[in-house]
Amino acid sequence: MTAFDVLVLYPLWAFALAIGLVALRLGRETRAGLVALSFALAFWVSGLVLLSAGYDVAERVVPAGIVLGGALVHAGQDVARVRDRRVLYAAYGYSAAVAALGALAPRLLYGPGARGAGPLFFAGAVVSAIVTALAFAYLVHLARAADDPLDRRRRLAVALACAAGAPGGGGVIGLRVLGGGDIAIAAPFLLLAILLVGYAVFSGEHGRAKDLLLQGAVQTVVTAVLSAIGLTVFYALLPALTPGRGEALGWVVVVVFLAALPLEPLRMLVVERIGRSLFRRPTTVPELTREVEATEIRADQAERLAELGRVVAAVAHEIRNPLGVVAAQMKVLERRGADAETLDAVRAQLDRARRFLDDLLRYGRPRPLEVRSLDVAATLRLGVSTARQAFGAEAPEVHVDAPEGLRLEADRHAFTDVLVNLVHNACIASPTKPPRVRALATAGGVRIEVEDDGAGVPQALEATLFQPFVTGRGRDARHPGTGLGLAIAARWLERHGGSLVHERPESGGARFVATWPERPSV
Repeated sequence: MTAFDVLVLYPLWAFALAIGLVALRLGRETRAGLVALSFALAFWVSGLVLLSAGYDVAERVVPAGIVLGGALVHAGQDVARVRDRRVLYAAYGYSAAVAALGALAPRLLYGPGARGAGPLFFAGAVVSAIVTALAFAYLVHLARAADDPLDRRRRLAVALACAAGAPGGGGVIGLRVLGGGDIAIAAPFLLLAILLVGYAVFSGEHGRAKDLLLQGAVQTVVTAVLSAIGLTVFYALLPALTPGRGEALGWVVVVVFLAALPLEPLRMLVVERIGRSLFRRPTTVPELTREVEATEIRADQAERLAELGRVVAAVAHEIRNPLGVVAAQMKVLERRGADAETLDAVRAQLDRARRFLDDLLRYGRPRPLEVRSLDVAATLRLGVSTARQAFGAEAPEVHVDAPEGLRLEADRHAFTDVLVNLVHNACIASPTKPPRVRALATAGGVRIEVEDDGAGVPQALEATLFQPFVTGRGRDARHPGTGLGLAIAARWLERHGGSLVHERPESGGARFVATWPERPSV
């Protein structure tokens, strides 16, 4: 082995293989294409190591590195979620043909040691260059077709990995065959390709899954460092620790087993301690055990809520029918000349009963989240407009302050529902002064503040403010409350992994702060 292999090619091989294995083990959103691409990069570097070391088998292995091209198309289609696989089959088919030719008859491509052109070298080089250019153009097309900025960056990362992999793959072999360069040229291009693939893998995960993947990668590196130090020390001490100075295999097995027995828990302990110091929510065994226990409790609660939902649906159905009959009879009474003021009062109570049933159904039977990328400023304006429509011609002004270009991943209906609830309450609490809505980008997501200059939340309600059926507005108020609006809003945020809190501004009134994570941890 040369110093170049150890210092440059070995790290490239290790990082490519580590990315693929971590994604295969811990990735939830990472599909087969990116894993295959990581393994293909590691395989190509392995071929370069064999070629650099002078092994004859390298001449038959190196042509199989063209499978990297098929893996790039595979990764690009998986990131873009392309269902039509004809391009992928064509890419893998061409790669397999070249790999088979190189394995069976390498002299058709080049001479001994991959130096000197064979009879099919130039034709193969031209065809491969054209195929690579077409693959790059196809991956760029997929990137340009993406609507979501993160999705576009991931697709572009795969396309750029293709652009970097070409000179680091077939390009360097071509130069070697023609005598114009050597394997060292491949290193920077392959490093760039591996980093781009790593970005595509890690940026594709969301919420807790992303934390798990990142921490798994860090733990892999820490483990490698500890293992390298421990194995080096152990290797140096092994002759002195075994009878026969390490020449008796049986004693070596016994000593290695007894030494490894306490070292593995020690390694896990050190890795977990380092994880706790580096991450806010470490994915160590004790933390995961506590999360499993909490998940079991939540599952029990969810089962009870599902039962509540079924009861709520039955109750709502039984109440809606009489309400419909009452509404129909009201029209009959109106045509017969009944007192208009009395009819309006009854209609108001009917509307209030319908609103209560709607809120009860939304609280008792929450639907699954439909997460997508949102333009925060545009969605805020839509939510404020919806909240103001409830007041008709008397709708108060609402000041909105939101930076353009701010985005997050959330359920659009949930985001709007939370905002409408908070703005509607703020407009009722402060009818003379416009409420204020502000959006701020935070380190982990978006903070939405809704503030009013009203009387503020009564102290007696503050502790139970986000519980169902708690309201500060009486039954005879102009805008009576059902006591479910804030409870529904808090539940939406909880299901996203965010939070809803109440604050008391120094100037008076109330401020509700909805903290949305950049990506929901569901």
